[in-house]
Amino acid sequence: MAMLKNLSALMILLAVTIALLPRATFATVRIPDCAKGVTGDCGFGFFKIIVLGDTSAPTDECCRQLVKAGKNCHNQFVESIVSSHKPIRGTISDVYRRSNETWNNCSATSSVSPPEPAH
Repeated sequence: MAMLKNLSALMILLAVTIALLPRATFATVRIPDCAKGVTGDCGFGFFKIIVLGDTSAPTDECCRQLVKAGKNCHNQFVESIVSSHKPIRGTISDVYRRSNETWNNCSATSSVSPPEPAH
């Protein structure tokens, strides 16, 4: 009986660890200051799409937040992920491809205009 309780406790701990692992991974990536207007949920969603290869589409609100932050900010976020040497799905080229696809899809569908580039 004690062994069954220990096994159950271990399985619960394992499930919680697996569930929290992606968020813990995301939390250790340096978020650029320009991304302060992107909520944690949206940032985590972009992380899953770009880094982990999640095939879900970002919400309209997340796309608005991304476009409002700007392409340069988006690129800084991706660079911080690549330079952090976090585990990614596929190759670094895959990360850049998914990043560009995400930006292009969001900027094409968002009603927000990206900020003007700094001179």
